[in-house]
Amino acid sequence: MNALGLPIELDRTASTGLRQQIVEQVRGAVERGVLLPDDPLPSTRALAEALAVSRTTALEAYLELEGDGWVYGVHGAGTFVAHRPAAAPAPTPVVLEPDDEPELDLRAGTMDPGLVPDAWRAAWRAVSPRSFAPDPCGDPALRSGLAAYLSSARGLPCRPEEIVVCAGASEAVTVLGLALGWAGRAVAFEDPGYADMRDLVVRLGARHVPLPVDAAAPVALALEHLTARGETPAAVYLTPSHQFPLGHRLEEDDRRAVLAWARRSGSVVVEDDYDGEFRFGVPPLPSLAGLDPDAPVVYLGTLSKVLDPSLRLAYLRVPPALLPEVVHVRGLVGATVSGQVQEVVAGWLASGALSRHIARVRRVYADRRAALLRALEEVPGVVGVRGIEAGLHVVADLAPGIDAAAVVAQARERGVAVTSLDDFRSSPPGPPALLLHHGGLDPQSLREAVRRLAGCAAMGVRTSPPA
Repeated sequence: MNALGLPIELDRTASTGLRQQIVEQVRGAVERGVLLPDDPLPSTRALAEALAVSRTTALEAYLELEGDGWVYGVHGAGTFVAHRPAAAPAPTPVVLEPDDEPELDLRAGTMDPGLVPDAWRAAWRAVSPRSFAPDPCGDPALRSGLAAYLSSARGLPCRPEEIVVCAGASEAVTVLGLALGWAGRAVAFEDPGYADMRDLVVRLGARHVPLPVDAAAPVALALEHLTARGETPAAVYLTPSHQFPLGHRLEEDDRRAVLAWARRSGSVVVEDDYDGEFRFGVPPLPSLAGLDPDAPVVYLGTLSKVLDPSLRLAYLRVPPALLPEVVHVRGLVGATVSGQVQEVVAGWLASGALSRHIARVRRVYADRRAALLRALEEVPGVVGVRGIEAGLHVVADLAPGIDAAAVVAQARERGVAVTSLDDFRSSPPGPPALLLHHGGLDPQSLREAVRRLAGCAAMGVRTSPPA
């Protein structure tokens, strides 16, 4: 006990700080019943003098205890022990096995945080708390920056008020589905395509219509076939800059034909440009929306592949005719992206730091793509590679007779995570193929991942097990 009669004895040689020692010992006294509900505690000044600590240390300890519900303050009367409910038994902790996460991850969406420069980390030090939530459609500075970026980098002239900020692509599509009334109506998705987004739209009450896609077949022709069968959809979800997952690009003639079909049919095209910033040795193609800013095309962009997937920051560019309903629903949902995130990204856009970062990592990804392609040339089970002109993944076609699902399972046992192309098809199975993402691993790790992949028994080639 100290001079105040409190069970607090500080150890100035301990690694635990003095504030934390005060907090832990007061909690312990309450849990043991030494301090009872409504017992008064000494003032911060008296506590500081008795323990020979600064008053700031005593004040911060009381504030932490009050914030966690151990004590309460009464203005002009002092600080008292709080009433606390009986503690529930602690839950049994879940222990993750070491092999729960693969050592070498080639699945889509994995990124390398080491590529984000120090300037990005430094930018967060300048943000400050706000007294109000952001505009549901996004911070004005961010919307202006995104509009300028789309005009400059993606050939899509637009006004800031046409930009709607969302917490990830899934929320963006949810807002669209609610605003444009997809429930009970057909929505066409590329097949193979983005399975999670397709399932989300079905959960919103829409009816899924598969849209067969292939690098050799025009998308507009497939859309015309839907119309001829009486299945004109309310919306069509496309990935024209780097078809997910096959990887080919929609050429300009086909893009214009898609726009003409959309105008005739009254359907809305959702253009998901999820990694359009990354192309290798080919010129940029105009976005669908950029070819005709007044066409019924909603452009969906994201900063996940460029900066950090954990930002959960996506954005829509909505054509004027569709904007009122989308803004209305966005307002009903409310702001979902923190003001601090929007402030930092807006600053990066305005300073040109984002464009410089994209240029730098584009060269890094080009080197990684080249390393992956060279490694795949040495794998007898791989008979072709597609989708190499753009984006951060390729499709490796396997020899007939190889079981892609077995390759995925055996690769996982060898510490490598890959995905079968069948996972993206509406009606699998199809010709065996794997989707390999090169954004998250350096060249040496990519070569090691391919070596282990080649050693899977299901690939028909055996090598020594990984070290």
